[in-house]
Amino acid sequence: MSTTRRQFLRTAALATAGAAATPLLRTHAAQPPLTNPKSPILPSASDSLPNPKSPIQNPKSPNLLFFFPDQMRRHAMGFTHEDPVITPHIDRFATQSLYLPQTTATFPVCTPWRGMMMTGRFPTATGLINNCNSTRPNLYLRREERCITDVLHDAGYHIGYIGKWHLTRPRAPYLPQGPGRTDGIAWDEFTPPEDRHHIDHWHAYNAYDEHLAPRYWDTHSSRDAHRTYDEWSPQHETDRAIAYLENTAGKHRDPAKPFALWLSMNPPHPPYNQVPGRYRDHYKGKTAADLLRRPNVRLEAAGKPAATAVADYFAAITGVDEQFGRILATLDRLKLSDDTIVVFTSDHGDMMGSHALMGKPHPYDEALNTPFLIRWPGRIKAAATDDLLLSAPDLMPTLLGLMHLRAQIPPQVQGADHSPILLGHDSAPRPAYAPYMDSTAGGHRGLRTHTHTLCLAKQNHPTEPPVRLYDNRTDPYQLRNIATETPALVATLTAETRRWLARVGDPWT
Repeated sequence: MSTTRRQFLRTAALATAGAAATPLLRTHAAQPPLTNPKSPILPSASDSLPNPKSPIQNPKSPNLLFFFPDQMRRHAMGFTHEDPVITPHIDRFATQSLYLPQTTATFPVCTPWRGMMMTGRFPTATGLINNCNSTRPNLYLRREERCITDVLHDAGYHIGYIGKWHLTRPRAPYLPQGPGRTDGIAWDEFTPPEDRHHIDHWHAYNAYDEHLAPRYWDTHSSRDAHRTYDEWSPQHETDRAIAYLENTAGKHRDPAKPFALWLSMNPPHPPYNQVPGRYRDHYKGKTAADLLRRPNVRLEAAGKPAATAVADYFAAITGVDEQFGRILATLDRLKLSDDTIVVFTSDHGDMMGSHALMGKPHPYDEALNTPFLIRWPGRIKAAATDDLLLSAPDLMPTLLGLMHLRAQIPPQVQGADHSPILLGHDSAPRPAYAPYMDSTAGGHRGLRTHTHTLCLAKQNHPTEPPVRLYDNRTDPYQLRNIATETPALVATLTAETRRWLARVGDPWT
């Protein structure tokens, strides 16, 4: 799918020839400068990485634990020293993991990202071009899609999924949608077993934003047998995940099989204020100015709610961090850590007042740039950083590559398998950019390189220019549109955008 750095540098050099500009791309793995010179003190992934010359013979199948809260931006991890958020467990995990700060959501909306994570294909290929709800009856994950869970099932894995799914279409007669849903649109729905893509252990829902009174269907539940729980959803889901890992008397999974467990938490997704007081206490007395320290924050227009939401947003992240710590402690206690690949990521971020915006479908880093930490002791370098431009469609093939299933990656997958890079093969090809797409305000397309972000508008918007280009090195908060000052670079990046749209069959023009 992706253009490599070497290919892209050839065309980019023509666009920047004679200009007083730094190169578009690095030629080695190194962490780009962050907004705080103290953040984070981790070496490059290329320093002393294991670099095996040949594949391991008869490798043991690793377990997988894929942990992803919803709407958590990359900056909201304490070790980055960007947002003033308290995340001691994530911070400690970073010292054990490879950190990819250039990871992007590709399409920063829940359903499209989840579809890419499951299938390795772009939304225009799967039809998952927006969120599933009752206003979009033809938008859902098809049974015929070959998902990562289907591949793992065929490879002998036991598969668990706990939490938010958001890949099923609601159908009439619609289920009650909870007291917070007053717009008449149905979001939550039962997912029948035949639509779960070989997930064996199911304790999940589609989309239900009642964090303090969540509801779920179990593996063998019928549509009318959902159950509501009187506790914060991340704590409840972690309890269930721990029970799955402990697997007392073989109750939850086949102990003879390796496992793959997805733990999908809704917070810090709105409603922001549905968070236990014990996490709010960490931010007591903090003002919006104390917490929203990014220079691009404007508490006006659509960004005004951030002034009251930010403390709860950070509180929910602190709560999610506590639950992640419980999972890590369980893996250690059960002596599963060495044999388990653990991923911490999110489907997209949250603007939280930056550029006077809230939410997600935006090309700015607060929405597009997501956390990504991966740990596999002895195989993936710990306490390291790599500048790999990892995109959402790359997740499925990369994980399968790590799990010794590269030959089973479906041929229709559009993402790239970057497992050689994660395993330390410095000569492996690297993408030159990460694509960007959304469907708001007529739709936008573009790409993000290590140095720049391009966003093209399909229609002229009354308050935005048709072309936006930001230099993320000199302008990390993306405050200055330099598109009119750099026409050659805009032309080069626009041509590359058109090429990837053609490659993946995106009809956007």
